[in-house]
Amino acid sequence: MMLSARKWRMFLVAVATLLVVSVLYSKRERYEAPKTPVAVPEAANGKGGKSLIESTNDDKVDAAINNEISKHKDGESSGTKPNKEEAAADDFDPAKEFLQIRSIAPMTVFSKTYCPYSQRLKQLLRDNYSITPEPIIVELDKHKHGKELQEYLKTITDRSTVPNVLVGTKSHTSRGGSDDFLSLHSENKLADMLNTWGDKELSAKRIEAPSNV
Repeated sequence: MMLSARKWRMFLVAVATLLVVSVLYSKRERYEAPKTPVAVPEAANGKGGKSLIESTNDDKVDAAINNEISKHKDGESSGTKPNKEEAAADDFDPAKEFLQIRSIAPMTVFSKTYCPYSQRLKQLLRDNYSITPEPIIVELDKHKHGKELQEYLKTITDRSTVPNVLVGTKSHTSRGGSDDFLSLHSENKLADMLNTWGDKELSAKRIEAPSNV
């Protein structure tokens, strides 16, 4: 059965209307549909953990976030305190150390373990003299601040080498080194000089070699 022209036009209008409505509805869904929420990456808390709690699945974004976290951590680490050894080096007072050493005994021998002149002097005193109180021997090469202490000794005793012997709590005068003491020893004057320098705070006696009977 053939449709009349009027009905045919009405049919076409209805189809066109449906098409327009369908297109408009699909566009509305596309523009108004809620976007899928994306997890926001966060820095790990101060107690440690991963650099990111959740990834955005975007390499560039993740790298940027990690870079910011690294900057933050680097800033915190730059504020760390100096270690104890550095602080101790800055706080060292050679004058104070010197006075503490000198307060232990009236006679102090500043020496170095590898120095042959120091070894010779120590052997001379050990084998030939009885000294009370016993001399304090400070090995500058073993002392934590030996270099600074030796430089200070030069300023107050006017002697930069070792051995450097000081006798008497009231004097910072250097009594000499190995050659000076060997000379006094050979002249049999060393014990008397030690007692004089010690100003009654020190007693020195020469050990007499046993006679062959």
